[in-house]
Amino acid sequence: MRLSGREKAILSVGGAFLAAVLFWIGVWEPVQARLDLLGRRVEAKQAEYRQVRELARRFATLRARIGGIEAHLKRSRDFSILSYLESLAKRQRLQDRIVQMKPKGGDTTRYYRESTVEIKMEKVRLAELVRYLFQVENSPELLRIKLLQIRPRFDDPDLLDVRFQVAAYEPREAS
Repeated sequence: MRLSGREKAILSVGGAFLAAVLFWIGVWEPVQARLDLLGRRVEAKQAEYRQVRELARRFATLRARIGGIEAHLKRSRDFSILSYLESLAKRQRLQDRIVQMKPKGGDTTRYYRESTVEIKMEKVRLAELVRYLFQVENSPELLRIKLLQIRPRFDDPDLLDVRFQVAAYEPREAS
């Protein structure tokens, strides 16, 4: 069977078209799909990497803060919360208004031990109380006010009766 020139041309064009379709379906499309998949994976891994870098930065910042707090706690081992609060009251001229200073048990965690003192004051003015509490909260000894109850007096509404708890922290010894 002999093919004419026209039939040979049609078969050549059809064969070339079939080869192009097979190349497109068998090679080009799978390669492009794989490249798209890998591109999306690269973008996802880059986002994860940025997130890990941010978390590492935050971790380093927190670790530095914890190190500073631990160093401060170790410096103040001989600190007595009762004597500190009493001397602070004397400096503020509030020692005569303190009715009671009572040590209370505090929390103990794996890393630190808390010492708590409950203070009751009577006939104190708001400005004096605010000044005293500000000094407690901004103490270099890492004190924290845990509880605060304020009641106006019935005999003089300008004066207040106050009860509050102050906590101090010290590191636990390694066991």
